[in-house]
Amino acid sequence: MKTAKNLFPLLFVLVLSLALTACGTAKTSGEADFKSELESDYAAAPGEHAENSALSPENREKSNGAVGIAVQAPSSDKIIYSGYAEIETLDFDKTLSDLQKMVENFGGFFQNSSVAGGNYEAVYKGRNTSRTADYTIRIPVEKFDQVKESLKNLGNVVSSGTNAENITMPYTDTESRLAACRTKEARLLDLLSKAESMEDILAIENALSDVRYEIESLTSQIKNWDSLITYSTLTVSVREVALYSKGNSSSVSYGRQLKEAFVHSLCAVGQFFKDLLKFLVGALPVIAVAALFAAAGFFIVKAVRKKKSSKTPVESDAAENSRNRQ
Repeated sequence: MKTAKNLFPLLFVLVLSLALTACGTAKTSGEADFKSELESDYAAAPGEHAENSALSPENREKSNGAVGIAVQAPSSDKIIYSGYAEIETLDFDKTLSDLQKMVENFGGFFQNSSVAGGNYEAVYKGRNTSRTADYTIRIPVEKFDQVKESLKNLGNVVSSGTNAENITMPYTDTESRLAACRTKEARLLDLLSKAESMEDILAIENALSDVRYEIESLTSQIKNWDSLITYSTLTVSVREVALYSKGNSSSVSYGRQLKEAFVHSLCAVGQFFKDLLKFLVGALPVIAVAALFAAAGFFIVKAVRKKKSSKTPVESDAAENSRNRQ
């Protein structure tokens, strides 16, 4: 019995030491696991940082300050292309016919057209270069460059140009306003369905009318922009000439410049004499009447002088004395 009592403290100390040893082991193991987890996380972190550092400046801007979260790429730009061209032609009718066929072949259409010249006065004056034609043409944007390149087959392209207007910002802003108006319309319709008093109903209907007007206006603006973006606008002016305009001296040889100057001078001289002859022929009636009056005056003056010279000296003296007495 005494031995059992002596062993009890010993067993208690042994159990306590074993418990402390187990706790220390568990603690050490937990710390080791935690440290290993941190080390593994830390090992993975450089990879993530490296991946983040590998982002291009463009991707960093799109990341919006958060790794792995990219802002949605913007839609394609909304660009309105337009252009103009001035063409000289020696065969006016053929050029207009070829222009119409070319526009139809490229899937375009004429928005506006006007032809001037070729009236009686122009024909009378012999000026065959007075006819002009102006067109506003709508061309599919993907065919715009091809059409402009094909214009040189119609005649001498004196001048041409292209303009590109980027309307991405106002287009996007208009779309946002349209979406907001439609949301407001839906809310007003919901309120209208719940309204009970006539005053509330009238107020909501007035607000709804204003919102719908704005929706129609914004929708119309977007449709107009879509049309201008899809179909580019090309303004073409065709002018009939007897000779093409002189080329740029830097790209034309001196001999050709002399030849063209000589031909232009001959044409100018020929036109001058044609106009002079036409003027004389047209003025023949006036010249004939003037000649008749001149001839009549000449004969009248001649007759008066002859009558005066045929008086006798006696009659002359008597007439002179009579005037003196008076």
